[in-house]
Amino acid sequence: MKPNPGEPFVWDDPAGVLPPRLPLRVWVLASLAFVAVYLLMWSVVHVHVDVRPCLLRLPDPLFAVIPHDRRWDLITHDLYEVLTVGSVAVLIYQAVRGDHRGLVRFGAGLAVQAMLRCATLMLLPLCRANLTAGTVALKRVPTLQLGPIELPWRVWATNDLVFSGHVGEFLLLYWATRNWHPAVRMGLIVFQVLQAYALIATRGHYTVDILLALPCAYFANGVVTWCLVRLTGVPRVSTLAGFDSVTHRQLTR
Repeated sequence: MKPNPGEPFVWDDPAGVLPPRLPLRVWVLASLAFVAVYLLMWSVVHVHVDVRPCLLRLPDPLFAVIPHDRRWDLITHDLYEVLTVGSVAVLIYQAVRGDHRGLVRFGAGLAVQAMLRCATLMLLPLCRANLTAGTVALKRVPTLQLGPIELPWRVWATNDLVFSGHVGEFLLLYWATRNWHPAVRMGLIVFQVLQAYALIATRGHYTVDILLALPCAYFANGVVTWCLVRLTGVPRVSTLAGFDSVTHRQLTR
């Protein structure tokens, strides 16, 4: 794609040229979207996929190559949680210091991705590899007691397969942290590769779940980028990624 004559052209990630301090309306919309979608996922979707009978267990060809080994849970559970919490803490620190872009972009990206996952999980009643088709993962609806209110609640589901939220999350994190040190971002890539292997080794996901996470996360990142550019009201210019961004003068301030 070539820019129009005399039109500023941004060769890098268009979201990276957003103003560091984002308007209040962006924070409000991103926060509401995040809370609403995750309430839907944890109180409705995750519960539903584990109490309904799953219908199909996929014959994944990589299961014959990668041995089943639960020790890889160290990567998919423990290290995953440590890196997620640590990364969010750094993004919050950056936001407090005045650069809101990483935190808002990551959180909003997770919200869009989670909405996509809600749809795919409801539509595809797959069984995890260790479950027999026609069975249920849970016989009773798990609940969360909030005083007099009792809500269906399940943060970690068993049959939440298509597509991998773990892989999608770290893709979104990688794209949201363009201003982090290259060595740190390379570490995210290394972890992503280890995580993909570990998810198959623990039979937590099928290979297709991991592959589908790439286009879905890319789409979520694109939607968030498009929305942020418009909500911040920056002037539009051509970009290699096909989105609108800001002028070169603003970029180099």
